[in-house]
Amino acid sequence: MKRIHLFLFFLLIAFGAQAQHNQKELWMKANNNFLQAQYQQALEEYLEIESMGYVSAELYYNIGNTYFKLNNIPRSILWYERALKLEPSDPDIKNNLSLAREYTLDRIEEVPDFIVKTWFRDLNYTISSDGWSYIALFMAALTALLLLNFKFNPNSRVRKLSFFASMVALLLALSAFSFAWTQRLNFVRENSALIMKPVSTVKSSPDNSGNTLFILHEGTRVGILERLGDWARIELADGRQGWLVSLDIEVI
Repeated sequence: MKRIHLFLFFLLIAFGAQAQHNQKELWMKANNNFLQAQYQQALEEYLEIESMGYVSAELYYNIGNTYFKLNNIPRSILWYERALKLEPSDPDIKNNLSLAREYTLDRIEEVPDFIVKTWFRDLNYTISSDGWSYIALFMAALTALLLLNFKFNPNSRVRKLSFFASMVALLLALSAFSFAWTQRLNFVRENSALIMKPVSTVKSSPDNSGNTLFILHEGTRVGILERLGDWARIELADGRQGWLVSLDIEVI
């Protein structure tokens, strides 16, 4: 029985190594095809890598670039948005996303957030989720060391300093953990989408008999508030809300 388990274990390792090798080969072929302006072939190879379950901001960014070269602006925006969810502070992704958005028809003015909320969001995304996790672990370990020093150091002044320093380190650890957790939640949430149809009609109710509130065009980002059957209630950056057919959108 143990031999069977060992065989399965090594078989899984072999399959994993082969899959990784295939991904690397496809990645190199896709990059070469992109450089040679063979964009359709490059796209098929990038999407094949993605279908293997590989998640990477660089991969999503390259898919977005390839769609852009193929003049499929909505799809390029979709993949740039997905890349930005993984690397929110990446300037190249931001710049290309901004460029692609220039080709869309809808111009929606965003309602400005409260300045403190904006400041915390910008601070959060100066470092990746993994980076904040490492900081949280380091600060937690530092807190433990300082508390040990507070308990066993014979010098009362050093003990006081160790106690206050441990409280600061604990606060920083909790803040870093909170930032990492927030980024993780934002990534897994499916609360934003992109209009993928050339023209999409937004209704006042989740049925075709509802009044037409406004029209949206492909490439426009919307927030998803709720779903009801084949319909989704969406919200624009300027606060307008309404219902549209779920098939008109694709989740970022």
